[in-house]
Formats: sequence, structure tokens, C-alpha cells
Amino acid sequence: MSTPEPARLKMPFRIFAFEVAYLVLLVAILVLYKTSDPLRDALPNFGKIPVEVVWFGATGGVLSGLGGIFFHNAHWDNAYNYWHYSRPLVGGVVGGVGCVLFYASILAGTQNAVEPRTVTFDAVAFLLGFADEAFRRQITSLTNLLFGPGDTKPGAAGDGGHQPTPPAS
Repeated sequence: MSTPEPARLKMPFRIFAFEVAYLVLLVAILVLYKTSDPLRDALPNFGKIPVEVVWFGATGGVLSGLGGIFFHNAHWDNAYNYWHYSRPLVGGVVGGVGCVLFYASILAGTQNAVEPRTVTFDAVAFLLGFADEAFRRQITSLTNLLFGPGDTKPGAAGDGGHQPTPPAS
């Protein structure tokens, strides 16, 4: 006798609504940024790193979230709901921090003055916002390389301790 397959969950519509609302808000912010000199002047200066990297990271995160919706809406895992709610925030922070690390790595690799173009930072921020999980894995690897593995208890790898538990032998 075969075991019945567990019922598949459909994605809650609110997840899609949040992601689309985030995308519309990001487009509105872009239009405001491009058309409002006072807004651009009010934003902080990040030195050589353009302030719009946060926008590109957030946009990458939202587009990644929408991709998850399109590919997994018929077999939804509610464990990802919070991931979707936080996409623009996580993408923006990862994009910004990633650009700082990217710039630092460029500076560390040369003795000459480096002037990367704004579009380079924008592209890096978008990619890191889109693929934040890969970024976290790289940060963990780099941290282990530079400072040793440190604490190997669950959660020390930057995964919040949420690695799947191996089956008991």
C-alpha cells in the first residue's frame, strides 16, 4: 500500500501582493530620485559608493522574491513567508554592504588609484540583492578563511541555525 502524497499548499495571495507593492514602491522611489534634486541632495554620501546601491540591492531582492513566487506558487512552503516580507530590506542591506566589500577588495588588490564606475556598483548591488543566500555563504567562507572557523555551534555559519538536521543513523 502506498503512502498518500501530502497535500500541496497554494501560495497566499498576500505574498504576491506584497512583492508587487514593493516593486511599485521601488519604481516610484526611482522616479522621485531621478526627478527631485532636493531628495538627492538630502541623501547621505557613501564616499566612492553611490547611494543608489541600496535601491539596486532592494530591487534585486524583490525580483528574486517574485521569481520564487512564479516557480513555487503551486507547492508553497509557508516557512518562506517572512523571507518574502523582508526581501527589499535584506536586498538593500546586502547590496550596500556587498558593494563596500567589493570596493575594499578592489582597493586591496592594487596600488594604483581605483575609480570604478557607478554602474559597476549598481550591477554588483543588484546581483547581491538577488542572490543574498550566495552572498551569505561567501561571507561565511571569507570569515572562516580570515579568522578561522570560530564557533561551530548551530547558527554560527550565518544560517540562523536553520540547517536541516541529518537523519538519525
